[in-house]
Amino acid sequence: MKHTLAPALAILLSTTAALAADPEPAAPNSSPGGEQRLLLPADAAWKKFEESQKQPTTKPTTRDEALDQAQTWLTSQQKAADEFAKEFPKDRRRWQAKLIAARADLQSRRLRGQAEAPTTTRAQLDEIISAGDAPTPVKAEAAFMRTINYATEFRAKPESYIAFHQAAADFVAKYPAHPAATQLEELDLRSLAEDPTTEGAALLKKYLASTDARTAEIAKQIHSKRSKMEEVRQKPVELQFTDTNNKDVDLAFLRGKVVLVVFWGSGSQQSLAELAGIVPTYGKLHPKGFEVLGISLDADKVKMQEAVKKLGMAWPQYFDGGGWKNKISSKFLIDAVPTMWLIDKKGNLRTTSLRSDGLESVVLKMLAQ
Repeated sequence: MKHTLAPALAILLSTTAALAADPEPAAPNSSPGGEQRLLLPADAAWKKFEESQKQPTTKPTTRDEALDQAQTWLTSQQKAADEFAKEFPKDRRRWQAKLIAARADLQSRRLRGQAEAPTTTRAQLDEIISAGDAPTPVKAEAAFMRTINYATEFRAKPESYIAFHQAAADFVAKYPAHPAATQLEELDLRSLAEDPTTEGAALLKKYLASTDARTAEIAKQIHSKRSKMEEVRQKPVELQFTDTNNKDVDLAFLRGKVVLVVFWGSGSQQSLAELAGIVPTYGKLHPKGFEVLGISLDADKVKMQEAVKKLGMAWPQYFDGGGWKNKISSKFLIDAVPTMWLIDKKGNLRTTSLRSDGLESVVLKMLAQ
């Protein structure tokens, strides 16, 4: 997932987690005279649903165990929420259940490195947003999640930048007191670093002229990054390093080949998911002139090596232990993983908006040129 999304995604997890509490409970479980009454079916089901929200108490001993445990927990949440909404279609709490089901689905997919929401989840969020009887806090969370989803589609659909900017502005205007409003404004600004649209360029000019000192400063940083990328595109990319096997690598000696440069980190599930998709394409097209170069932003060499071995990455890797201060990534102002640069036979940067699932067809076309 994009590094710049981290603040907003963290808020997404923290704010929606609080929604397990009933925003508008059913009538108290007692009569006006103080007599206890039996729980209504919906109330009993809701109590059961709330139980599914409790985090596991067993501590995993490995990363894989932690991921499996999280997936199981999220699947349980989604199932319980879906069941409540289906069984009690007129209970106002159904909107909260639908929201939590959508959240669990998005979190589960994120753990698997699948950032984009499926059509069904997007439709579920839209349903909540437009519902006349959905509580305002629930509608606000749905609107936030829907807005963030546009940001996860940037690579596959550049036009989603425009939709994201509009959705972010609408959210801040409608819910200015929401805990995520300020972070969403900053995310909107930072997304302009990669926004290829003319609308994005115009919006950046607006931010550069902001009277807010912090906003103007961030806008200047983003403008610098955009200028750097324009500079990189003006001539063949210059990249030299000594890989983890102590072999020298120089893009200049790879002219005539199509080269994918992947900036990644072992702690990024989306990085690992993309790399897993690149491996078979590399195996198939490497004999035809396709090369891959990995730039690891890990600080721990052992974790980097474990990921390389587990995924079967057979291409050169650069590692200097600097993490986000990695010399190569810093040179190119990389602030997100995974970031993938596809370089043509002449050494020119062709695209930075690429996914592993569409890689093979793009590389084949470039190899044929």
